[in-house]
Amino acid sequence: MRTEAIEAWTQLYAAVGLLAVICASCAALKTIVELRGGTVAFPHATWTQKFLWFPRLWLRFQLAYMSGFPCIMGIALLYAHYIGFAAFNPS
Repeated sequence: MRTEAIEAWTQLYAAVGLLAVICASCAALKTIVELRGGTVAFPHATWTQKFLWFPRLWLRFQLAYMSGFPCIMGIALLYAHYIGFAAFNPS
C-alpha cells in the first residue's frame, strides 16, 4: 500500500472519529436537557418500569445520536473529496 493512501485513510478515520465524538456529546447533552427540562418523563411506579427506564433512556440517546449520522457522512464525503478520491486507492 502506498504511503499516500495510508496517510489519506488515517486522516479520514481520524476525522470521522472526531465527528463521532462531537455527535455523541451533542446527543448526550440533548438527552440531559430533555431529562432536566421535563420533556421526557419516564414512568417508574412499578418494578418493571424502573427496570426498563435505563434501556428507554439509552434508546432515546441512540436515536439522538443516529440523527447526526447524515451530517457525519456528508462531512466525511466532502473531506474525502477534498483529499482526493484517487488518494484512497491502495495500489
